[in-house]
Amino acid sequence: MESKEFFNQFHKKSREFYFSKSLQDFYETNVVQRLPNPCDVLELGSGSYSIFEEEPLEGSVTAIDFSHEAIKKAPRSRISYKESNVVDSTYFTKDSYDLIFDSHCLNCITSPRDRQVAFQNIYFALKPEGIFATELMVQPIGQNVVMPFKMIKTANELEAEIISYGFKINYFMISKENSFGTLVNGVEVTCDVLRVIAKK
Repeated sequence: MESKEFFNQFHKKSREFYFSKSLQDFYETNVVQRLPNPCDVLELGSGSYSIFEEEPLEGSVTAIDFSHEAIKKAPRSRISYKESNVVDSTYFTKDSYDLIFDSHCLNCITSPRDRQVAFQNIYFALKPEGIFATELMVQPIGQNVVMPFKMIKTANELEAEIISYGFKINYFMISKENSFGTLVNGVEVTCDVLRVIAKK
């Protein structure tokens, strides 16, 4: 099964709106105070419910997801939900956003070529001095965790990857408190979480 098909099936079966409390905590404790007012925001991998439904914000919010089932279920609100993919360069326009907020989208991009295009699109679409904020699963030290449809790198690998596209990292924190666990073939596997804020 392909990643897109998997997420379409997931959102089709899901009956409730939900969002990641970890992402909301990251936004409230580390991101919001760095933003201009008003602020133009792009959320990547919003699913059917953007975290910005819960956050007051002056400005515009666009939430994209590649799952048409997720976008079909999204609420009608001030947020503009669009079916799109961060690896689709035709979607992005130069210098458009003050904040691009990754809602666990980049972990789902497993092809090196697609990751390259994604980072290039993010950098291209940010305004000068714009902020890219992401929360990523990372390998715990001394372990090699594998999950279906996920790219899980070490913190050092992710740092080098982000810098290689021209970003300046302002915040870089590994959290075991917000670790992410799931069952893989009946075995519980857990990743640490890396929170990064970078500027164009």
